[in-house]
Amino acid sequence: MTDLTDHKERAQEALAEWVAQKLRGRGYAASVAKDSGDALSKVLELIPEGASVGIPGSVTLREIGLIEALKKRGNRVIQHWGDMTPEDRKRALVEEICADVFVSSVNAISQEGHIVNIDGTGNRVAGISFGPGRLILVAGINKITWDLESAIKRARSSASPNGIRLNSPVPCSRTGVCVDCQIPERMCRVVSILERCPAGRDAHVIIVLQDLGY
Repeated sequence: MTDLTDHKERAQEALAEWVAQKLRGRGYAASVAKDSGDALSKVLELIPEGASVGIPGSVTLREIGLIEALKKRGNRVIQHWGDMTPEDRKRALVEEICADVFVSSVNAISQEGHIVNIDGTGNRVAGISFGPGRLILVAGINKITWDLESAIKRARSSASPNGIRLNSPVPCSRTGVCVDCQIPERMCRVVSILERCPAGRDAHVIIVLQDLGY
């Protein structure tokens, strides 16, 4: 059993390094973190003390403890999660993108380095595609897919557990698969594919050798 575990870990390390290399070829600064604690350390190293940090609706970032660590260090964290008025939430959505650093996860990364995200309001894909500050993306090893087509499929499938988490009436929260619903609460409205790092963007991708997020 130990040998089997070791072989799986080595295979994951090889895959992560392969994808990181592909991402560097596409203009990103890419690295591999051994676990969530290592990922947190790498993210904090990229965020200056005193910088404002925009964090959209990412389960991955909350799993690694980023928000608590940033607040403890004194960084201003901007997020639209939590109990707030619709006006305050709308303001936070915009301020997230305009922060000194925008940190997010992704829905999928192909083995060739395509980064795919799907969004309901478009705020997360907007912040990833464009913004005045540094971009940091954190992705668990479970986000890596075979190719672009499977990355898009994976991005769509991520809506199902999110729907369950949010107690949403979207059909995929019951079926477990996308049915291209047309209801007002639909969560899959904007799909983005980054074929290369956005022009002029200081963008970093951290691949974690651990399953994170959805």
